[in-house]
Amino acid sequence: MFTMKEKLYLLELLKRQNRKRLFGFGKKNPSHDRLVEKLEQMVRNEQVNREQL
Repeated sequence: MFTMKEKLYLLELLKRQNRKRLFGFGKKNPSHDRLVEKLEQMVRNEQVNREQL
């Protein structure tokens, strides 16, 4: 299990990597978008849970 800080860091890395692809530096992995979406959902869930506790 990752901490919130680690999840945010991974999300930042994935998004930065996606920006590089927009400028033509490499091919996109099919699971990339799915991973970004899952990480964003995990971060949102953790933020909501913290507010409720």
